[in-house]
Amino acid sequence: MLAGVWLWLDRDDGGAEIVGDSSRPGWMTIQFQGVRVDIPASWERLDRHDCEFEFEVWAPPDSQSCKWAAGVAFYGSATFDPAHKPGVRRTESRQEAEWGGYTYAGDLAVYASDDDRETVLRVLESAG
Repeated sequence: MLAGVWLWLDRDDGGAEIVGDSSRPGWMTIQFQGVRVDIPASWERLDRHDCEFEFEVWAPPDSQSCKWAAGVAFYGSATFDPAHKPGVRRTESRQEAEWGGYTYAGDLAVYASDDDRETVLRVLESAG
């Protein structure tokens, strides 16, 4: 199963951090700018310092730091310009994970993508 988490953020607070175990077995909770999101416990933070766009990414082990296809991202909701309404939908690009979607939480838009639709749903439903 290909799964991942993207966290796109401003980096001014040092990024997201693990804040505890999720109520779901095999998952953990991360937090960024007051927004908590549950992700699979195997996902890890990637080093993006050498990438064109430096934003936070949590993804499965062995994911490429600058070129990844699945994960969860945090966008400032004031500047987030989505191509579709909140919720989960099948993605259109072959370079992306099969499912993607977003929700709003606090001042952020949380975007998740994965080949497993249930993983995307769980990540987005946990955002708050």
